[in-house]
Amino acid sequence: MKSFFSQYSYTMFKLFLNQFAIAIFGVALATASAASGNDTLLLVTSIFAVIFCLFLQYAVIWEVGAKDGIRSDAHKSSRGLWRGVAIAAMANSLNILLALLTLLTVFFKSGTVGAGIGGAAQFIARLLEGMYMGILAQPFRGLQLHDFSWAYFAICVPSLVVCSVGYILGSYNLHATNILIPKNKDVKNNGRPE
Repeated sequence: MKSFFSQYSYTMFKLFLNQFAIAIFGVALATASAASGNDTLLLVTSIFAVIFCLFLQYAVIWEVGAKDGIRSDAHKSSRGLWRGVAIAAMANSLNILLALLTLLTVFFKSGTVGAGIGGAAQFIARLLEGMYMGILAQPFRGLQLHDFSWAYFAICVPSLVVCSVGYILGSYNLHATNILIPKNKDVKNNGRPE
């Protein structure tokens, strides 16, 4: 575990840093959209911010998977395809902790210390995962989604799935998109130089 953390701690930090940067972007978009009073714009901008964040996370984890795939091919060892989801889980550990703390609002009555801690955790989670702010503001069963504790667990899932798939694709040098593939004008005819 110690070697895993030391090997992938920078990747975990990059994933969290990307999330933090897009969270600020998401909060700004949600604030501007909410000020306009347009709920559709609020939802669309939030979905855009989430997709952008997931794309950045995919790019980071794909590169790690590609490097690990080359290393496992060279050493004839197993690929360890579980690493993508493990790296994502560690990068999302603060999000998961905050989601667990939001459960206190379910188990404690309003006005108690436990409910106060749960409410504070919800507020911090909404800021830390600001790209989801517009989605969490949508109505569901008479309340907004951010009033439900399960929603804070649900918003961790896309990152775990994207990082898991991105790592596996990177490990096998498969691409979900051509956007990140550099174009080499000197190489044509199935990879052979002219």
